[in-house]
Amino acid sequence: MSRRIRVLLTFAFAISLGGLGLAVAQSGGDADAGDGASDEAGMDVERRANLTPEQQRQEAAEIVEKGNNVSRQVAAMLDEARQERDIIRVTCLNDKLTQINANLRTATTRAEALDDAVAAQDAPRRNHEFTVLTVIAQKLQTLEREAQQCIGEDIFETGATTVTTEIPDDPVDPDAVPIPPETVPVPVLPPFPS
Repeated sequence: MSRRIRVLLTFAFAISLGGLGLAVAQSGGDADAGDGASDEAGMDVERRANLTPEQQRQEAAEIVEKGNNVSRQVAAMLDEARQERDIIRVTCLNDKLTQINANLRTATTRAEALDDAVAAQDAPRRNHEFTVLTVIAQKLQTLEREAQQCIGEDIFETGATTVTTEIPDDPVDPDAVPIPPETVPVPVLPPFPS
């Protein structure tokens, strides 16, 4: 087996162990020891699981509409960055817009599949499509926040800037400062070889 294949297999093994450790860490632990954010998310999932098919369709349409709004907003930010010729922001925003549009296409496809499942009265498929749409909505929110960070407004916003200049009471007279005399280098000739 070549060295390259061994390195790739070792890398894949390390990644799979890391993913297994992450999965164990997420599933383990005390259920009552959760923080407020995970409790709130859990309640949101439970609330959404009890939605009627029409409510799920309505929420799916809202997710797609929100995704369209986010896409338009990031596209406008990208145009602004291009006009300012800020290549770093253009690269960042272009990456985020590409991911947003990919997730938006997936959300549109899943919303159509949800409509088909509602029409077929297939509850397991309907709930699956709705769960996928919910995950996509969370991903779109994350991408929107990341796109806002490309701008860096909240990072660089320091508030109003003031400049204070202090002039000493006894300013130094530039004529009173002695200027060292210019020294002219004297060339030195090396001794002649004998």
